[in-house]
Amino acid sequence: MRIDLVITELDTGGAEKCCTELAFFLVKRGHQVRVIALGPRPSSPKDFLVRLLESNKVELHFLAGKSWWTLPSVAFKLRRLIKSNQPDVVQSFLWHANVLSAWVVPALVIPLFGGVRISDRRTYRHAFDRWSTSRSSKTICVSQGVADWCVQTERMDPAKLIVIPNGVAIESTKQSISPNSHGVPTDAKILLFVGRLEPQKGIDVLVQHAKSLLCQLPDHHLVLIGDGSMRPLLNALAEQKALGGRVHCLGQRNDVRAWMARSELLLLPTRYEGMPNVVLEAMAEGLTVVTTRVEGIVELLGDQLEKQSVHKEAWNDFFELAAKLANSPEQQKKIGKANRQRAEAEFDLEKQLLQYESSYRLWTTAPRSER
Repeated sequence: MRIDLVITELDTGGAEKCCTELAFFLVKRGHQVRVIALGPRPSSPKDFLVRLLESNKVELHFLAGKSWWTLPSVAFKLRRLIKSNQPDVVQSFLWHANVLSAWVVPALVIPLFGGVRISDRRTYRHAFDRWSTSRSSKTICVSQGVADWCVQTERMDPAKLIVIPNGVAIESTKQSISPNSHGVPTDAKILLFVGRLEPQKGIDVLVQHAKSLLCQLPDHHLVLIGDGSMRPLLNALAEQKALGGRVHCLGQRNDVRAWMARSELLLLPTRYEGMPNVVLEAMAEGLTVVTTRVEGIVELLGDQLEKQSVHKEAWNDFFELAAKLANSPEQQKKIGKANRQRAEAEFDLEKQLLQYESSYRLWTTAPRSER
C-alpha cells in the first residue's frame, strides 16, 4: 500500500513518536510511506525524530505552516502533495492535521483515518472534531477512555471510532548518562517528571509542592525533562537556595529512557490525557509511577492502579502518595516489576502497529457496501 502519514509537527512528543514508529514499521512491512508535517522543520534539539526518519530514508515533507493565517496555503500544498501520490490511505495525527486532512483528503476520494490522542477540554475544538470525524473513514482513539470522551462529550459517531491502545518498545537502546550528569549527584535518588511544561501536565502544581515534597525526602532530587511555556518558572525554582540545588531542569532530551532507568519514581500530576506514552515507557523500564486517574491510566496500570494513582486534581493525595512510595524501596521494586510485566503482556509496540496496518487493509479491501 501507499500510505501518507500527516502530522501537525515533528517535534519530540508522544504523537510524533507514534507517527515515526508507524512509518518505520510500515516501511519494514513493504509499504511505501511518506510523512507530511504541516509545520516547518524543527530546529535542534527538537529535530531528533526528523533526523531518525531521514537516516532511514523515509520520505519527508514540511509544509511550513506557522499560524492560522497560513492554513489556506498549507491546505493547498497538502492537497497538491497527496493528489500527486494518490495514496491508498491517509492517516492523520493531532488536531490541526485532523482538521486539514478532513478538509482536503475526502474530496480526493482517498480513505482517511483520523487520530484522537487526548480528551481535549478546549470546547471550541469539539465542533471541528465532530466535523473531521464525520469526514473520515475511521478515527483511531488511543484508549477506551478517549473513545468514551469522544462519544459522550464531543458527540462523535461511535461507529466511526476504533480503539488502538498505545504501544511501547519493551527493550530500548538507552544512551548512557555520565556520573554527576547535569549536576545530579551519582548517588541521588531521583523523582522524575517528563512531559511538556504546560498546565495540562500539572507542572504548575508540581512547582507549588516541590519544596514541601523535597523537605520530606532529604535524599531525593527532582529532575524535570521537557520544554514549554512554564520553563522560566521551573528555572527559577531550581535556583532557589532553600532547595539546595536539588531541582534540575534538563530541557528537551532524547535519553529519557536512560533517566527513567536511573530514577525511583515517575511523577505525572496531569489534568487530562489520552494514554500517556511517558507512563508506558516508565512501565517498560520497571519504574513505579505516581499519577492521576485521567483517560487511559486505568487501562495502563490495571491491577496496580490504586497503588500508583489518585483521583484527578486530588493534589494533596498525589504528593502524599509520592512521599510514601519514595520512602518504600521494596514497594517500588514490587510495583515496578508488575508494571514491566503488564507492559510486556498488554502493550507491545509491534502488536499496536499491526492493528494500524490491519485496519488499513480491512478498509481498502472490503467491498464499499461493507465499509
